Amino acid sequence: MNTPQNDTYGSQLPGDTMEHATEPLPSARQIDLQDSLAKYVSDIIVATDLTEKIIYWNKAAEKFYGIPAQQAVGQSFRSLIHYEYSHITEDDVEKSFRARGFWDGETINISATGKKSYLISSIRYIRDEEGRATGIMVVSKDITENKLAQQERQLAEAQLREYSEQITNILDSITDGFFVLDRNFRVTLWNHEAERITRLSAAEMVGQPIREKLPELVDADTYQSFQKAFKKKMTVTLEQYNDRSDRWLEMSVYPSEQGLFAYFKDVTVRKKQETMLALERKVLEQNSNKKAPLRTILNNFLKGIEKIFPGMYCSVLTLDEDGMRVRHLSAPGLPAIYAHAIDGLPIGPEAGSCGTAMFRKEKVIVSDIERDPLWTAARELALKFGLRACWSFPVLNVMGDVMAAFAVYYTTAKSPTTLELDLVERAANLVTTIIESKRAEEELSISNERYMLATKASNDAIWDRDLHTGLYFWGEGFYHLFGHKPGPKVRTKKFWEMHVHPDDRSKVIKNIDRFIRRKDKGLWLEEYRFRKADDRYALISDKGFLVFGKDGRVIRMVGSMQDITGKREMEKRLLKQELNKQKIIAQAMVDAQEKERAEIGKELHDNINQILSTTKLYLELAKNDHKERLSLISRSADNIHEAIHEIRNISRSLVPASIGDLGLIDSISDLVESVRTTRAIHVEFYPVGKFDEKISDKEKLMLFRIIQEQVNNVLKHSGAKNLIIELLLEETENRIELNITDDGKGFDPKKVKGKKGLGLSNIMSRADLFGGMVTIMSAPGEGCKLRVQVPVINF
Repeated sequence: MNTPQNDTYGSQLPGDTMEHATEPLPSARQIDLQDSLAKYVSDIIVATDLTEKIIYWNKAAEKFYGIPAQQAVGQSFRSLIHYEYSHITEDDVEKSFRARGFWDGETINISATGKKSYLISSIRYIRDEEGRATGIMVVSKDITENKLAQQERQLAEAQLREYSEQITNILDSITDGFFVLDRNFRVTLWNHEAERITRLSAAEMVGQPIREKLPELVDADTYQSFQKAFKKKMTVTLEQYNDRSDRWLEMSVYPSEQGLFAYFKDVTVRKKQETMLALERKVLEQNSNKKAPLRTILNNFLKGIEKIFPGMYCSVLTLDEDGMRVRHLSAPGLPAIYAHAIDGLPIGPEAGSCGTAMFRKEKVIVSDIERDPLWTAARELALKFGLRACWSFPVLNVMGDVMAAFAVYYTTAKSPTTLELDLVERAANLVTTIIESKRAEEELSISNERYMLATKASNDAIWDRDLHTGLYFWGEGFYHLFGHKPGPKVRTKKFWEMHVHPDDRSKVIKNIDRFIRRKDKGLWLEEYRFRKADDRYALISDKGFLVFGKDGRVIRMVGSMQDITGKREMEKRLLKQELNKQKIIAQAMVDAQEKERAEIGKELHDNINQILSTTKLYLELAKNDHKERLSLISRSADNIHEAIHEIRNISRSLVPASIGDLGLIDSISDLVESVRTTRAIHVEFYPVGKFDEKISDKEKLMLFRIIQEQVNNVLKHSGAKNLIIELLLEETENRIELNITDDGKGFDPKKVKGKKGLGLSNIMSRADLFGGMVTIMSAPGEGCKLRVQVPVINF
C-alpha cells in the first residue's frame, strides 16, 4: 500500500482546527512506541513524519520486509514499500484518507523479487497533545496464508477484529476524551479520559444514548451537529459552555463506516484566559480615553472579571491621603452597604485582608474569614453579608508606595489554586496600571494647567530650541508679547537672530554660542532689544538653560523672554520720584535745622544777649561806682548764672543727654516733668514695652524729637489744658505706635492740608525716614490726636 503523499495530505491538515482530522494514533510524545507497542510484535508497524521519512520500523517490519531498522529509518517510505489494493484503486484510497483522516483495508505488498503478500493495513495520523498531525502510522498484519486458504477467511476476520481492539486500546491511552457512537447515537466506546472529564464510567455509558445520558455534553445543537456529520459525511468541530458547571468543552466529530468518532477536552482554562485577555484589551482601550473616569473603568473591569469567574466578587480600595485609612473606590458586585461600611477603616497588621495587605505591602490570603485572626475587628460585618473568603493584593506604584488594594471575595471558605492565584495577581497588576496611568494623566493635566496659568501670569515668552536642527518652539506668550504670527519662518534660528537689535546682535549671539559651547550648567542671562511685529523694539530679559542627553551631549536649550520695557521705564520714574522725595525730606530737614537755628538765635539774641549786655553794663558801672560796686557785682553774678541756665536749656533741647544716659523712657519722663513745672498744662505719659532693649538709638532719638515737637506745638497753638502721651511697642507686629492727644481748640485737617506748619512737616519727615506713617485726627473744638506708627528695624 502506498501512503498518502505529503503534498497531498499535508495541505489538508489544518493549523489550529480539527477539520478533516479523524481517529488519531498516540503522539510520539505521549507514547514511547518501542515500549508501548512491543507486545504487538506480530504486527508490522511503520511510522513516518509528514514528509514520508521513516521514523519507526519495528521488528516485525524487519522480518517481513527483510530490511534492518537502522537501514530503513530515515529512508523514504515509497522507496522501500510498494502496495497494491484489492477491489479499490490507489486514488480512491487517497480520497478516502483525505476525507476521513484514516483508512482501513487489505493491501498487497510486492517485494523486490515480485512476491506478493497479503496484509490487513490501518493508516492513521500521529497527533500531538493539541490534536495537530505530526506524522503517519501504518499498522499491518500479514494474512497471506489465511488469504490463500478460503477456509481460514473467518480467522482473518477475527484477526481484523482483534486488530481493531488493539487500535482501541491504543486510542484509549490518548489525552483527549474519546468515544464512538453507532448510527443510533449509542455509545460503543468510552475511554479513560472521557471518564475523568465527565465522571461517568465506561460501564455506565456503553450502550446508552449519549444525549439522554449526558445532556450537558450533548445539547440540542450538538445533537444536530452529530446528525449533520452522519448525513453529509463531514467533520464537525464544536465549542460549548455549560453554565451549571462553568466549563467549556471543545469537541471534534468524525463520521466513519463503524459510526461516529468524537474527541473532546476541557478547555475552560484556555477560554477563561482568552476572555480575560479580551477584557483587558477592552479596559486598556477605555483607559486610554482621558475623559473616562477611573471609577467607571474599574467598575467595568471588575464586572467583567466577575462574569468570567462566577462566584467571585471583586473590590478596589484606595489609601487615604494620610496613609492610614482605606477608601472605597469600586466594588460593583459587593453589597453597597458593606462597601460603604468598610470605607474609612484603618490599615494595620490585623486589619482584614485589604488593610493588612496595604500595611504589609504584600498579598494576604484569608481562606476562612470566620476563623482567621486578621478579621477579628470586621468579622461580624463580613459574615453578615455572607462573605467567607478574601484574597487581597496591594497595588504599589513604581516607587514602591501603596496606592490601593485589589481583593476578591467568595461566599464559601476557599483557598486559591495556582491558576486562580495567577489570574488574581494578573488582575491586580492591571489595576495598578490603570490607577497609575489615571493619576499620571491627572498630574500631567494639572501640570499643564499650572504651566499655562504660570505662563499667562508671568507674561513670559517660553521657548525651546533644538540644538541639532536649530528650530525654535515658541510658547503662546511669544506671539502675544511681540505680535508675530505662527509659521515655519518664525521657528528658525535666523528669524530670532534677525529680530535682535543690530547694535545688540553680535554680543548676544556670541554670548549664547559660548554658553552652549562650554556646556554651561548654570543659567544664561541677557538683556537686549527685540523687534516686534510692528517694527518697534522691546527691551527684553532673556534667560535659559541647557538640556543634556543620556550620553552627556547638549540636545536642547529651554528658556523664557520677558518684556521689561515698561519695567525699566517704571524704574526710571520711581527713581526720579525717590530723588524728588529725598529732596523734599532733605529740604524739610534743612528747614527744621534753620528753624532750630532761628530759635536758638532768637533765644541767644533776645534773652541771653540781653542778660549778658545788662551784666556788662553792671560791671562797667561797678568800675566807677564804689558805693554800689558790690551790689552791681552781685547782680552781674546772678545774670551770669541765669545765662548759664538758659544756655543749658538750649543745649538740652538740641541733644538731650538723658537719651544716651537715661534711655528713651526716662528722657521723655524728664521732658514731661519739665513741662509740668511750668504749670501751663497737665501732662500724662503712659509707656508700654521694653523700648531701650528692642529699638536702636536712632529710633529713640526720632521718637523723642517727634514728642518734643508736638509738645511745643500744643503749648504754642492749642490752648489745651490736658495732654496725654501714649507710647506702645507691639512686638507681635514689629511696630511702634505713638499717640499724643490734647483737649485744645483743634482744627480742620482738610483746611491745613498742604499748608502744614513747620512743626508737622518736621514730624512727618522724621517718621518717613524710618518708613513710618503719621495720622492726624482733629476737628474744631474737639482737640487733636497725633498717631505715629513706625516699624521696628532693629527688632
